Amino acid sequence: MRLIAKLATVVVAGTAAVATLTAPAQAAGGTKYCPVSSNLEPWCDLQLYPTRFPGGTISIDVDVSGSNPVVGHWTLYIDGGSVCGADFAYSDPPRSWVCRNVRAGYPTLSVPRGYEAARIGLRW
Repeated sequence: MRLIAKLATVVVAGTAAVATLTAPAQAAGGTKYCPVSSNLEPWCDLQLYPTRFPGGTISIDVDVSGSNPVVGHWTLYIDGGSVCGADFAYSDPPRSWVCRNVRAGYPTLSVPRGYEAARIGLRW
């Protein structure tokens, strides 16, 4: 009987360890939708304060809904300092970029949208 109890304990403990090891990594970030507005705001800014980015790799998502081939440049800031950016055309389909080796801090994503609607996001 003791042998069965010990065996059951080992099986349960082993299952718990495997479940812990296979749990998905914690993810954070945020999204923002900026509709076409009556005050013609040309920028869509996503500030995640008080969420702090721990540093490392961060993904940027941009979808500006225009058909205009105008080129814009998004910029990612950490604690107010520019850390990465890229060009995109307003007529592009939704796109994502990755910035690596980004320092820890409070992120802000700034995306020009002309007078179009925009969906933007940060993921890590």
